Amino acid sequence: MRLLSEDILKELASVEGRYIEWEWDPRTQGGDYIAMRDSSGLPVQTAHASGRIKDLDVPVRALEELIAQELVCEDQTKRESGFRLYRLSAQGQRRARPAGWGPT
Repeated sequence: MRLLSEDILKELASVEGRYIEWEWDPRTQGGDYIAMRDSSGLPVQTAHASGRIKDLDVPVRALEELIAQELVCEDQTKRESGFRLYRLSAQGQRRARPAGWGPT
């Protein structure tokens, strides 16, 4: 299931501890693999209208947009060659919060 950056932001904020994992081949700078994961490390899954369960697909463009808008931030403690983790930033939490939900 492909989601836009706003949908991805809402999915990240909907469950405590979710993050986005971005992996690529450092030799070729290609072969991107991006997944949203729960705090346990398991992929976030969604159900289609047909009832099929599928891992959530995070497009590179959507992740880059979230990074550029500073709605997610890189987890510097997990930085390795060809691997990055992105977590919801404070600004991302405020933006993803439903209207009328708690103090702003």
